[in-house]
Amino acid sequence: MLIIAAVLVLILPLMHEVPSSPRQLEQHNDSPALQAAQPKSPVVSSQSAVQEDSVREIESLRGAWLQKQAEAEARNVAAWGGDGYARAVTFARECDQSLDEKQYLAARQACEAALNSLEELMASRDRLLEEALAAGALAIEQGNPQTASEDFKRALAINANDERAATGLRRAEQLPKVLQFLQDGLTLENSGDMDGALQALTEAASLDPDFSPAREALVRVQAAIAERSFEETMSHALQAMTGGKFVVARAALQKAEAIKPGDPAVRDLKQQLDQAQLTARLTSLRQESARMEQQERWPEALTSCQEALALDAHAAFAVSCKERASLRVDLDNRLKTILAKPERLFEEGPRQEAQRLLARASTISPRGQRMTVQLDQLEALLTQAQEQVDVLLISDNSTDVTIYHVGRLGRFEEKHLVLSTGNYIATGSRDGFRDIRQTLKVRPGSGKLVFTLRCEEPI
Repeated sequence: MLIIAAVLVLILPLMHEVPSSPRQLEQHNDSPALQAAQPKSPVVSSQSAVQEDSVREIESLRGAWLQKQAEAEARNVAAWGGDGYARAVTFARECDQSLDEKQYLAARQACEAALNSLEELMASRDRLLEEALAAGALAIEQGNPQTASEDFKRALAINANDERAATGLRRAEQLPKVLQFLQDGLTLENSGDMDGALQALTEAASLDPDFSPAREALVRVQAAIAERSFEETMSHALQAMTGGKFVVARAALQKAEAIKPGDPAVRDLKQQLDQAQLTARLTSLRQESARMEQQERWPEALTSCQEALALDAHAAFAVSCKERASLRVDLDNRLKTILAKPERLFEEGPRQEAQRLLARASTISPRGQRMTVQLDQLEALLTQAQEQVDVLLISDNSTDVTIYHVGRLGRFEEKHLVLSTGNYIATGSRDGFRDIRQTLKVRPGSGKLVFTLRCEEPI
């Protein structure tokens, strides 16, 4: 009984101290009292080996973490990692703390979580860069320079060499000025001062050509100014055309077309201008041809009519004008030719032609002063050409004389004739003498004409 009681005194306290968890087991096994009271067994040695392996594994994970962290820090992860990096660091601290507390399973899990978190964070670096750039661009478009600046600074923290981020940061720094110019421009636009709005919005767009609100407002104001200029130019063109200032009107239409290429209103007004110019030119040519006809300047009148027909082949005045002018040009040329050489009227053929021309010209009405003078001159010349003239022919009573269109006169010493004005061919023949041939130019107004007809040159 005493022996049994002694054994219970020794065993019962030990039973109460048996650990219920691996951690308690480890602490229990590490207890100096237990180690002194219990002899080492193969089971205890195996647990110790497992613990050493766990420690080495955790230390290896911690080393990997420290290496990855150093690489991430070299890439400025602290400046841009945010909650992701903070979470990874927290896992690393938990790993250290669990290891210190010999909670090996928790330590390994925390170290692995720290590594995984950091690797995921570094793998998302490019995505985070693009997100920061997009957020900065959106903040600029929304007119928030502070937020935009923060976003682009975060992008530069991720990649200090990214030109987009540097450009975005510069835009964010310029944004307050851009917004001020934009606001000034919008205010001036609403008040109707388009020129002032254009100036302000141009400044805004110059500071940041990519800022769409300023760019869109500038385009809108430019379009409004262009529309105003277009309307003013079209009105100017219409006024000039109505006033007959066709050159000015065409220049204005060219300006309007440059503002709005292909605009239907410009096309229609150009057609009206072409028609107005044509009508005005035809009117001018009609007046000019009428003036030339009155002045009996028939070649110039004919030129005007032909020019009018070249512009409009159906212009009635030009058709009739051409017919009249052509006839008068022909008559005028023929009359001038006859009057320039009136001696030709003394010949039968030219005289008959002149008589026909006189008869034809006499039917024309109105004649005009010049043609009247010409016809009077021609009539007088024809009257003279048909006058009877006393002619005395003297011969030697040996020459046989013949006058063409008069007849054979034979031999005589003197012969009196009455001949019409004209040229007569007289021939004479005599035996033993050379024949003669002589033109008798019978002209009125010189009294009796005397012609000598003798064959005097012996053969």
